[in-house]
Amino acid sequence: MNDIRERLQRRVAMLERLERRREETKNPTAGFNAERMIIDFELNELELDIIADPGALEPQLIKVRRREDAQ
Repeated sequence: MNDIRERLQRRVAMLERLERRREETKNPTAGFNAERMIIDFELNELELDIIADPGALEPQLIKVRRREDAQ
């Protein structure tokens, strides 16, 4: 759990730096692709972490079939 927390804290710091850069440059799209990659990566990692060890979330989890699963 500490690994997850530390990883997320690092990612939040990265997103905060991107936000500061937007404010400094007055460019609302600065770093958009990097932000999207960070968010997509972390959502995927969190999903894998939860699947590997659902803990207290297990009763709320459902299996979602994705297109790649159905093939």
